[in-house]
Amino acid sequence: MAHILDEELYQAGMAIAACPTAAYHEGHVRACLLERLAELPHLTTRLDEFGNLHASYEYAAQGREAFRVVAHMDHPAFVVVRGNGPAEVQFAGGVMETYFAGKSITFHNEETKRPLGRAMIASVDFTEEAKRVRITGEIPAAATFAVWTLPRARCTKRLFIGPSCDDLAQVSTVLALLRRLALGGAKASVHAIFTRAEEVGFAGALAALKSATPLAPMPTLSLEMSKARGFARIEAGPVVRVGDKLSIFDSRVTHWLETAFRDLAEQRPGTVYQRLLMGGGTCEASVFQRAGLPTGALCVALNNYHNMGPGQSIRAESIALRDWQGLYDYLFFLATGAKSVAEADALIEKRFALLEAKALAALRKA
Repeated sequence: MAHILDEELYQAGMAIAACPTAAYHEGHVRACLLERLAELPHLTTRLDEFGNLHASYEYAAQGREAFRVVAHMDHPAFVVVRGNGPAEVQFAGGVMETYFAGKSITFHNEETKRPLGRAMIASVDFTEEAKRVRITGEIPAAATFAVWTLPRARCTKRLFIGPSCDDLAQVSTVLALLRRLALGGAKASVHAIFTRAEEVGFAGALAALKSATPLAPMPTLSLEMSKARGFARIEAGPVVRVGDKLSIFDSRVTHWLETAFRDLAEQRPGTVYQRLLMGGGTCEASVFQRAGLPTGALCVALNNYHNMGPGQSIRAESIALRDWQGLYDYLFFLATGAKSVAEADALIEKRFALLEAKALAALRKA
């Protein structure tokens, strides 16, 4: 099927989408990232002591605004809990209880991407302590986690459809961006954190702030796939997310992001974006905001959020190719051609200085 995606983005998207994942079981995603980022010029990677993957691209970046992007490697899924008693399945993530009964799940472990078996869900018992899932049949002896049984990722003319766009499509965005910068020898300073276990309370992001290697202060951008709801529309462009359910993000960073979109639109007519709160949930940007880092967020509107389709069906998630490609191109521009935060801020200061002068003159005459 023909599609509009840049080949680097398409290849990254398909490779990452093929990785089964769950909170605390992100090994396949991390391995794929390490393989595709290996031996690229001017790019380094490291794992922190909590298993988050950090990647940094730095080359001839004088005059360029250094920034950090964050995307999480997990997706709502099932984990196998083994203890003194029988093994049990628990759900790790946010999906309404009415979606489970009668659905199929596929078991995996970190050693192989090959499925280890399937089971049907009989019922669920969600409490504050745990989200227990009862299945028909046995849990495979080698299984450590399971995912919804869904078709493989694919592109149509308009959509990328995959089992876990949130947030693996944004993981792919960052992977493709880093490869594009490195293979093209771009003058830029871009840093990435691929975090763990976001879906169960921002575990990886919170841990990254407690790492023995502290995070350098720089604009930190959470990249998410967020539910298309309210004013957020599919195919209306990527979203400058001014806040989430918990926080309003740094106004200077948000203005910088918007300034870059406007400048890109002047160079590339047809560039579109949305500026929205996206208050349906909380994202990792709130974690970094509360830690004192200058924080912003970008996202793409998502269909079938957390695989919750119409009528309690479990469906693949989907995003518009136009929105995804638009974000990817924008991030490259942000890294290589956009004004700095200070330059964007100076535009506001100049505007207000002019308004102030006019206001004072007018009021003194009144």
